[in-house]
Amino acid sequence: MPEETLTQAEEQPAEKKQEHHEDQTTLSEYLESLLVTVILALFGTSFIVQAFKIPSASMEGTLLIGDHLLVNKFIFGGTGAWYEKILPYRQLQRGGIIVF
Repeated sequence: MPEETLTQAEEQPAEKKQEHHEDQTTLSEYLESLLVTVILALFGTSFIVQAFKIPSASMEGTLLIGDHLLVNKFIFGGTGAWYEKILPYRQLQRGGIIVF
């Protein structure tokens, strides 16, 4: 009987250490996931696509107040670069909508 209580007392600290380690692992995984998400969102909105909302009536014939747009930042890129063949660039045309 004394052997059983000794065994139970030895198991409890090991279980607590394992639970504490699992909590730290879960927290670090959440923080890592959050950091990766923030980095990808910042990269995406800086270089690929960005959301805008029309605040005024300056484009009322085409866009209404409160309309939402997703702006492609690649479409009007530089000319003469090596990546021009890979990315979908095009020249400015009359009637095109440009966001700046």
